[in-house]
Amino acid sequence: MKRVTAIKPAGQWDASAARDTIVLDAQDPHPRRVVFVGAEGANYLLDLPRPAQLRDGAALVIEDGAVVSVTGKPEPLVEIRGGDPHHLVR
Repeated sequence: MKRVTAIKPAGQWDASAARDTIVLDAQDPHPRRVVFVGAEGANYLLDLPRPAQLRDGAALVIEDGAVVSVTGKPEPLVEIRGGDPHHLVR
């Protein structure tokens, strides 16, 4: 199992350097200790002193310096309509 040593926010790393990808569920976007399974089948241990905020486009930096991209899992959306904007805020 490969250990995560740091998290890089989206836009602050070279996405073409990603060695693997994990798909993050919206259930827990602030994990502290969790094992992720990458698309390539590798296991990655995230074990931090405090919860971290993971967002689509972020990268997990592995102990050997490799990076693993974080992708948000697609989720169904709900469409809400109203007769006018005032109807929606009541």
